[in-house]
Amino acid sequence: MPRSLSLLALACTLAACSPERTPDSADPLPPVKPAEAATEGETVERGVTALTIYSGDYEALARIEQASESMPGYALVARPLQYTLKAGRNAISAGGVPPAMDIEAALLRPKTPGVTIESQRYVAALSGSQDVISQMLGNRVTVEHTAGGAKQTDSGTLLAANDGLTLALSDGRVKVIRDYDNFSVIDGTRLLPQQAALQWTVAAKTAGPAEFVLSYPMGGMAWRAEYLATLAKGADCLLTLDGAALVANRSGVTFSQASLTLVAGEPNRERGASAPEYQQERFAVAADAGAAMPVERTSGEYHAYRLPGTARIGNGATERVALFAQRPAIACERRYVVDAGGPQWQPPQPMLDPGFRGETGALPVVAVVSVQNTKAAGLGQPLPAGRVRVFDGNDFLGESRLQHMAEGAEIRLEVGKSFDLGAERENTGFRVDRAGRTITESFAITLRNAKPADVTINVIEPLPRWSDWELVSSSVPGTRKDARHAEFKVPVPAGGETRLTYTVRYRWAQDMKP
Repeated sequence: MPRSLSLLALACTLAACSPERTPDSADPLPPVKPAEAATEGETVERGVTALTIYSGDYEALARIEQASESMPGYALVARPLQYTLKAGRNAISAGGVPPAMDIEAALLRPKTPGVTIESQRYVAALSGSQDVISQMLGNRVTVEHTAGGAKQTDSGTLLAANDGLTLALSDGRVKVIRDYDNFSVIDGTRLLPQQAALQWTVAAKTAGPAEFVLSYPMGGMAWRAEYLATLAKGADCLLTLDGAALVANRSGVTFSQASLTLVAGEPNRERGASAPEYQQERFAVAADAGAAMPVERTSGEYHAYRLPGTARIGNGATERVALFAQRPAIACERRYVVDAGGPQWQPPQPMLDPGFRGETGALPVVAVVSVQNTKAAGLGQPLPAGRVRVFDGNDFLGESRLQHMAEGAEIRLEVGKSFDLGAERENTGFRVDRAGRTITESFAITLRNAKPADVTINVIEPLPRWSDWELVSSSVPGTRKDARHAEFKVPVPAGGETRLTYTVRYRWAQDMKP
């Protein structure tokens, strides 16, 4: 049955059905030569591609199933290339470029003396049948169509593609074919790009091999840390920490031999990000316990981890690599914490609204494992953001999200809600004295313990109304945790309960009018 614009099969043959793109391959796209350019040699990869991947956007990127021009993630690529040049001007090209490459920032640097770059251009891959038609205007095509029930074939130069195809035939006629069955391009493999590519005109003073480095930023790659914390048995709190990196590649290309550097940091970018669809192959490679570990260093405002050796990062893959050697016997502290929440911002003036007091009613008691990130505690190193899975021996306690942690910071892992502990918070008094410029507020927190042993519960109370406050009284001594919180360490007997009560007073200056 005749149909208009039936070019899907052709587009697939010329573009989409090509094998997986690999920037490290030695089989580049033959370049479209400028008229003045000399014939160039084959592209040959020399050395290892340097791949620097930044953290951030991992979760958004891992859900994506198709590479696109604008993607989450950020990576820097430095890809070595070699061409055999003739003296004078040469046209060279490199295929296997990722869809999310920042074209404007792509740069080819000659490493061989006497070679200069005159121009650079990007050739996009075919995006569909209309793209084929637009590129074939002025070139010879063959069209099969049905007229009067009989199949006919016409060849000629494509003049226009509006409301059918207009051909200039070899006998001087111009023929308009409104409905056609098939469309083919004469010499299409030479005229049409088989995949996206970068093309350059370079000048060489002498003939011979020339080495280059192609560098560009791109989206489609990201990583995050994955930690395993295992608590040791015994009265003392000690844990073992294993750190690995999960590297996600959704860029649309495979890096078959890459030297990896992972940077814990998120530089500002001007490009947007989207999340479309594609077929993905996922694999995970566990770290070899005897393998060499990454070397950590500072990188500008960030921390970088240079991985030993080279790796293959497959398109659509998620690979696991070790970040550091296992850290045994890290000193820790196990705590139970009740936190009533409250706003995490400083109000511009004293807040007189009675409801501005944090949560009341039943509150969970959260089990927390905390570590001081110091060498004295057995750690003392910067830790990239990621997930921490915590085990008590073989028993799973829970997971916690870790932000970038500098050396010296406190690591606080909230692993889950305690089954046998509970709390209930109530407001027992609230009074505003405008003349005396004070707010006086009282609370009671009832803590219950169904465990067979005594416990101590850390109660963190929000004091959000104003920055100038003091504890007037409390049934258990309290300390100032920070500008907006007080902390109470409350002993609770086995099978019993303890009632914590306290009163706080806020003051403000005479010139303030809340």
